[in-house]
Amino acid sequence: MENKQELIVKVKEILIDVLNLEQTPEEIDNNQPLFGTDELPGLFDDSLAILEVTSVLMAEFDADASIFNEESFQSINSLSECIYNEVQLQSA
Repeated sequence: MENKQELIVKVKEILIDVLNLEQTPEEIDNNQPLFGTDELPGLFDDSLAILEVTSVLMAEFDADASIFNEESFQSINSLSECIYNEVQLQSA
């Protein structure tokens, strides 16, 4: 399995692709919130985006939807950590 940093880059690439972002993985901070506020916008602009991203992440990492929760969608780091932990369990 890839290391955690490679996984973070892969998650960012998926987000860029699915959300049609005009950024590179290097331009997206690992602490970037996925949901935003008026003061600090997030990457997701609607709830449909969560479903689209979750679907791609499930296929890419062979993960079950049940691993994702509100906490996992707080930031790039929390989402990557959730997936990393699941992948580690699968390979054990």
